[in-house]
Amino acid sequence: MDQQAKRSRTPWLTAFCVGNVGYDMMYEFYKNFENFFLTEICRFSTGATAAIATTINAIKVFLTPAVGVIVDKDPFKARDKYTPWIVGMPVFLGLAFILMALGAWVAGGGTVFVIAMYVVFQLFAPFLQNGYRSAISSIAMNSNEASFLAGGVNTGQSAGRLLTGVIAPVVMVKLSVDGVNEDARGFFWATVVSVVIAVLCYWLAALALRKTIRPDRVRSAKSVAGEIKDSAKASAMSVGDILKQTFTDKNILIPFAIGVLVIFRTFIVAPTAPYYYSYVVGNMMEYAVFSSATNIAGIIGVIAGPLVLVKIAKNNLRGTLMSFVGLMIVCHLSLLVVGANKNGFLISMTICNFFYQCATVLLFTAFVNGVDAAELRRRKAGKHDVASGTAMSLHWTAVMVAQVLGVFIRNIGLSAAGYVGADTVASAALTNGLIKMYCWVPIIFLALAFVSILFYDLTPAKMAAIHAELDPMRAADAANAEK
Repeated sequence: MDQQAKRSRTPWLTAFCVGNVGYDMMYEFYKNFENFFLTEICRFSTGATAAIATTINAIKVFLTPAVGVIVDKDPFKARDKYTPWIVGMPVFLGLAFILMALGAWVAGGGTVFVIAMYVVFQLFAPFLQNGYRSAISSIAMNSNEASFLAGGVNTGQSAGRLLTGVIAPVVMVKLSVDGVNEDARGFFWATVVSVVIAVLCYWLAALALRKTIRPDRVRSAKSVAGEIKDSAKASAMSVGDILKQTFTDKNILIPFAIGVLVIFRTFIVAPTAPYYYSYVVGNMMEYAVFSSATNIAGIIGVIAGPLVLVKIAKNNLRGTLMSFVGLMIVCHLSLLVVGANKNGFLISMTICNFFYQCATVLLFTAFVNGVDAAELRRRKAGKHDVASGTAMSLHWTAVMVAQVLGVFIRNIGLSAAGYVGADTVASAALTNGLIKMYCWVPIIFLALAFVSILFYDLTPAKMAAIHAELDPMRAADAANAEK
């Protein structure tokens, strides 16, 4: 690819990454306030909250890879298999999210309608994320672009979290009934603002996909019109082929296991931070400071992680991941000393989120590497498609598994700490219980992640050899498609 072509692609590659800002405007917002919404606004008990959230997330664990298969089977038969999900699903999910918040506001709590919209919002979310993220392997022209997109998507995620952390609590409080305390009305308007931003971000990403997708991954106009159905059918992957590609590939399954164990911590700290600022600090507005600081650190971490890998660790992905996970363990241990102090808590969790984002951007790169290795095997076998949707869905499936575990364990932890619902009174015992939960529960999972990283073996030498063969094959297919 010549230098002029590279320069023209870079802005559009960056625009594609903005889509992940949109997802976190909805997903991060709801993930952080899910417990708070169900307990404080819907007034469900912690037991009922745990049952509702755990059940729906357990379903999503199995649904997410199934969604990946659906994406790969391309039901819309569009020019590419990603755009319909990126364009349509933000609107559909946003409407369900808004109706859920509106229902709780109008009814004054949780109702059957509210739960129904909650279920719709949760179960259809994997269609959006899988349709979006799986496009990365069909955009990247080479390993450098794959790394750029992996970092860009994670930067978009951190930027979305930053915006959510500022916008959601401020709007929730300022547009509440009394303008001082968060309530159902404030939650509704925060939802509306977040959804509008999310839809705009994804529509920009869809336009960027059209400008950057590799020509060998775009269906011809004749194929779209159905003029060569027999040929398309003959080249299509079967469900069995898709599943075999993904679930027998250790290069995908090992990053999946690491992802579950590393990502778990975010489903403990972030969703329970509103309780910390409500009952320990006594001021929900300070949550905006916490969210801003941790997410700014996360954005820096997304940028710093790859630089550390290349400049300091000399592309030793395994060793770099182990270092970042070890430092996260140290940060959580420090809470035993500083956790009851709001400034100490803020500093420890801000530093920890820096190392967390350093690790997750490299983890996403590990998944992309696995897809590239699988694509080379497919091409050597004489086939041109790869189950990228299903393979990349395991990155999101790891998030879902971590969420199931996090929802269940954090509600047990909240009960053990002394939280009994909306009528909870702040106390030293509650503070002590929350700090112990923030400390020890993530450490257990991070320690297991540290061990799991030892089994990852896609070394820089192996990836260089893979791309030495793969990149010319992609270039040749692109040239043939453009004729």
